[in-house]
Amino acid sequence: MQAERAQLAARTRTLKGKRARFLRRAGFTPANIYGPGSPSLAVEIPTRELERHLGHVPRGALVSLGIEGQGDVTVLVRKVARKPTTDELYHVDLYRVSMTHTLRTEVPVVFTGEAPAVRSANATILRGIDALHIECLPVDLPEKVTVDIEQLTEIGSAIHVRDLALPPRVNCLTDPDEIVVHAVAPRLEIEEVVEEEEGAALAPAPAAAEAEPERGEEKEA
Repeated sequence: MQAERAQLAARTRTLKGKRARFLRRAGFTPANIYGPGSPSLAVEIPTRELERHLGHVPRGALVSLGIEGQGDVTVLVRKVARKPTTDELYHVDLYRVSMTHTLRTEVPVVFTGEAPAVRSANATILRGIDALHIECLPVDLPEKVTVDIEQLTEIGSAIHVRDLALPPRVNCLTDPDEIVVHAVAPRLEIEEVVEEEEGAALAPAPAAAEAEPERGEEKEA
């Protein structure tokens, strides 16, 4: 269950399409709010506050979004688009949450502890999944699922989805047989020997063909 809900402020947006670039220059990020039972709503959020939220609040956290002149709505950050060349925030999709209806979403998987297999056998720890697909009421939504890798005691040890302890009233939709994390034998670094291009020059050169006498010259008897 999530503790105190994160808060963001927004206002309705009139600049859309290509004109949204003027919003970004003014320090706002265009966003859309969508969800069952309500029409999509175009809003704008101060970029500085949004960046702070994205950097410090888990993606699966519920957000109380205060829309100027319309009150508060509860949302989840669904999609964040950035400009590839500059990493500038480009657009955000927000999913409107009904507190009385179950929702399906993903929560991050966070690993804690140190695997004994690393200390005793120099094992390599491989992560199988980064998030868990779950279903629950918004009030029961966890911010993350914590996995203690102290359970990985030897090479071949693994933690599956079925081994995870989820909070009450949270249903897991991810395949229970899927591996969350496991310990494997250390990888051997194989040094590839690259042949030098001039190596071919070290091979014996083929015998030169006997030169033909120039026209007008006679071969020696």
